[in-house]
Amino acid sequence: MTARLPDQPGLSAATPDADAAYICVRVVDTLLREDVRACVSRGEVHGADAVPAATAHGFDASQQWLRVAHLGAGTLWIPVTPTRYMQEWRLTRLPLLRGDVGACSALHDVDTILSAFAGNLPAEEERLFTAYGDECRAAVEHRKASLAERARWFAQPDSADGHALPGWDQRMLHYDRVAGFLDHPYYPTARAKLGFAASDLAHYAPEFQPVFALNWLAVPRERHHRSGETLPPNWPDFADVGLDPALARSHALVPVHPFVWQHHLDGFMAEAGLDGQVIRAPRAYLRVSPTLSVRSLVLLDAPEWHVKLPLTIRTLGAKNIRTIKPSTIGDGHRIQSLLGDIVRREPGLNGQVLFTDEANGTHVDQRPFLGYILRRYPGQQLANATVVPVAGLLAETAGGMSVAEELAGRYHGGDLDAWFDAYLALTLQLHLTLWLRYGIALESNQQNSMLVYSDEGLRLLLKDNDAARIDRGTLARRWPALSARLDSLEDQRIGVAEALPLAQMFVTITLQLNIAALVEGLAQRGGTDPAAGYARVQRHVEAVLADLDAAGEDTGFARQVLLDDERLHLKYLLTAASLVEKAQTGATDVNKFYGKRAPNFLRVAT
Repeated sequence: MTARLPDQPGLSAATPDADAAYICVRVVDTLLREDVRACVSRGEVHGADAVPAATAHGFDASQQWLRVAHLGAGTLWIPVTPTRYMQEWRLTRLPLLRGDVGACSALHDVDTILSAFAGNLPAEEERLFTAYGDECRAAVEHRKASLAERARWFAQPDSADGHALPGWDQRMLHYDRVAGFLDHPYYPTARAKLGFAASDLAHYAPEFQPVFALNWLAVPRERHHRSGETLPPNWPDFADVGLDPALARSHALVPVHPFVWQHHLDGFMAEAGLDGQVIRAPRAYLRVSPTLSVRSLVLLDAPEWHVKLPLTIRTLGAKNIRTIKPSTIGDGHRIQSLLGDIVRREPGLNGQVLFTDEANGTHVDQRPFLGYILRRYPGQQLANATVVPVAGLLAETAGGMSVAEELAGRYHGGDLDAWFDAYLALTLQLHLTLWLRYGIALESNQQNSMLVYSDEGLRLLLKDNDAARIDRGTLARRWPALSARLDSLEDQRIGVAEALPLAQMFVTITLQLNIAALVEGLAQRGGTDPAAGYARVQRHVEAVLADLDAAGEDTGFARQVLLDDERLHLKYLLTAASLVEKAQTGATDVNKFYGKRAPNFLRVAT
């Protein structure tokens, strides 16, 4: 979440509520990017003379306007400017105008704007837009709380230098915390943790870095389904949590997040018919602190171990409840093991890409609200390292630099271009090799991709790989034994039989989320043209494709998609996760609903 509010379109010192305006601008920009209700594809762009009333609202004579007249709520006049980043048109600033060109009223608030976009919809569909207004208000409230906490923390002398902390785990938590203050590049209300009140953030959100203890249930062993055999060294026994040790013969312990324990566990138990079969332990045990994902918690007394717990909040949309689907326990481990074998086979990646071990986890009778995943970090390989999530690279530190600038200063003599070159070279080599040689595309988003910096240079660390897309035919031709391992995949959506899903995953995750967002953010901070950054990306893409060509791989489709096509796919995150029912989108996953509408910034660079 950037500190420099005046850089955001639509904000000024005179704005009555800068946080509400900031969220509103992000929402309208996303409505344009995802062409919600065909606002762009059916709208018409006009010059300033089309809206003479605009001058009364502070717009100048050069303003362009998108006229949207088909929504049934009067004509909308949206002030826009052309862009090549993710969309053709973005909002210039608030307000929008509605009405005849000679007598327009200003629309400043998100509820009125959402109501206008929902015009003439059936009541059930309109309800989704109305409900999204609640998410917008939660985002504003949570933003205010987070910014206040950042100001308080940054005023402390120990917040300035994460590198100075003695342990790799402490350094990682520091940069997770810094990243927590930065908004998602494309989902406009990612700041909202739906289900948490603002007061809950201080107890459970990574921005506040709280410490709390887990609650525990004793579950009958016949309902307890465990994967893997290893537990952290400080995992409790029955006496630790205040229960009779004799219960160990018939029961197993399952941790529960204290928020779920306090608010939702009784209802879940009743619905599942588990009342009277599980035993609540009277004593909390195991000190933890939240990482960037909120529900993944570091065990503070065994910090190479993290536990991922179901949490009844929704993030990145109303449909994204953060429980644990039992299939992800086994699938995550299968794919992590597969990736480890591939990286060891590839000379250019061996030793440069690390993975968390995700072999251990438990579910209780396939219930998504009761279970856990244990994630073990390669502590020995991280002992002298600083681990930073890609999600935090643009975050501003207490010293006023971005994290990327801080890393460039420490490891590249202050040369930000050299830092970006190193990041691009390794990221693109990994993901293009996986895609074009093995038929694998990873949903290695900004939280799940981490930079590992030490005196040996840069490595990548990947975690949480249960949502990949794998072309089983390509993998079988390349490495039959590895492909056969995937016969036991539980989520059938992982396996695909065509090229497009891999391209969509690579473009929307690796290229747009993990690379293009950095190009734009660094250009904004430096006051430079992002075209130079895209030219740099294009050169790195070309270099990796040339190496793969020379090794006999077929790069034709990738070249077409990445370098030749006028448009790139983008994720319709807001549409699928909040504004349209799944039955209408037809997407099997609300996080994988695509449209080919984004201008191809690499083609422009070429």
